[in-house]
Amino acid sequence: MLKRMVNITMFDFLMHPFMIRAILIGIILAISTSLISNYLVSSNQSLIGDGLAHISFTGVVIGVLFSNNPLYVAIPIVILASILIKFLMRSNKLHGDTAIGLVSSFALAIGFILISKSAGFNMSVESMLVGSIFSTKWSDVLYSGIILILVLIFILFSYQKLFTITFDSTYAKFSKIKEVYYDYALAALTAVVVVVGVQTIGTLLISAFIIFPAVLGSLIAKSFKHMMINSVIINVVVTIAGIIIGHFLSFPAGSTIIVLHGITFGVLYLFKWIRRIE
Repeated sequence: MLKRMVNITMFDFLMHPFMIRAILIGIILAISTSLISNYLVSSNQSLIGDGLAHISFTGVVIGVLFSNNPLYVAIPIVILASILIKFLMRSNKLHGDTAIGLVSSFALAIGFILISKSAGFNMSVESMLVGSIFSTKWSDVLYSGIILILVLIFILFSYQKLFTITFDSTYAKFSKIKEVYYDYALAALTAVVVVVGVQTIGTLLISAFIIFPAVLGSLIAKSFKHMMINSVIINVVVTIAGIIIGHFLSFPAGSTIIVLHGITFGVLYLFKWIRRIE
């Protein structure tokens, strides 16, 4: 009887709707970012997540000022920005990191100007920077779920072509794969995922959600497919743990998740290093 009461008390936090929503969105976002992460990190494009996060900040600000649902405004803005970044990168006139920095810093500056001049801005800047996964709504779960479905469909139908473009662009051109189409499509899909992530994980942390999964998955992987599976599993486990720990210790959930990712990286890297010298 006592054991049963202890078990009920331990999992009592799952009775709260806000925790259920946080865990569901966390899992959905973890899977979405993991799948995208593998292609971006493997092709040295991981910084685009950071750039799009800054642009998302301004997109959400504009959405709050002119719409009841910021996502409806932020998503088109960030998609257009991602296409602009890709256009500048593919024009060979600007390096990737330069194009990202140029567009994202310009957009971020506009966001802060709008906030400073808008007396009616009713959203916490801090929550936009570090996220507020515990204050999400069921509609946020629905939007996240729809985006995950889009990511899964895109990856499933484009896996081989994306793999070829990522690791052998010369062969991709020889095979007449529409590299430009997939490059822009992946950037646009990343933009959508980042916008949702900004509302939950935060502007300052969503880029880590794009980088860590692939890096961690690669430390214990023997192939790209194995790397993708590892990244999804690790990201989901770390995300759930981060949300639960953040709840009990009153830490920001997004920050807690990223700290756990950092600890996991340290452990896996040390493990790999020890095995290498044995």
